Amino acid sequence: MIDIAQALQHPTEDRDWIKKFALGVLISFVPILSFAVTGFIIEHLQNSARGASSPLPNWDNLGKKLVIGLKLLAVQLIFALPILMPSCALLGFLIQQTASRPDGNLPENAVLIVGIGGIALSCIALIYGLFLLYLSAAILIQFARTEQIGACLRVGELIQIARTNTGDYLTIVAIVAAASFAVGLVSGILSLIPCLGTVIVIVIALLSPLYIGLVVANMAGQYVHSNNIVWTPIWA
Repeated sequence: MIDIAQALQHPTEDRDWIKKFALGVLISFVPILSFAVTGFIIEHLQNSARGASSPLPNWDNLGKKLVIGLKLLAVQLIFALPILMPSCALLGFLIQQTASRPDGNLPENAVLIVGIGGIALSCIALIYGLFLLYLSAAILIQFARTEQIGACLRVGELIQIARTNTGDYLTIVAIVAAASFAVGLVSGILSLIPCLGTVIVIVIALLSPLYIGLVVANMAGQYVHSNNIVWTPIWA
């Protein structure tokens, strides 16, 4: 069973956690290199999966962390294509129809097509988004063990990982969804408070992605370790 309390406190148990968090925030400001933060989180998942005693990885091998982060970005973009492609097609149709009219107004039939297409696309995006949320932890686990883009596209294997222990797996997914919602809600409320609220929102925006990523990575690592998921990890 996943120990949520352990996952929540795990990042701060490292004796150098403040320094490592500070470095993570600084690196996140550097264009392109910021993807190394994702590599740092994946390395934390790998360490958690093998039961390593060191709570957090070190900020060494930045080049490797960067490559890992860019690979995972590619995986995310590929999974987003089923929504991105029809969205771009609908937008292109809208621009083409608007540009073809001297007055800049859409023809009635074009308005109908865009309206129906937009509603249909929104419904599909909602369903597909929930499916991707369900697969999110499995994608992280699969990528952590292989560091290969193609392996993350084998949906059957992802579902098999998710079904190894449905209760534990859904706990991870629920924490991901709840954390994202909580950060958005708290930030929205604090933004209504002048000055101080803005400062706190900025701090949350800087620290929450790394912290939440490490918590999720630790839970995913616990999932692998406690359920004896059969794989050949790259660290073996």
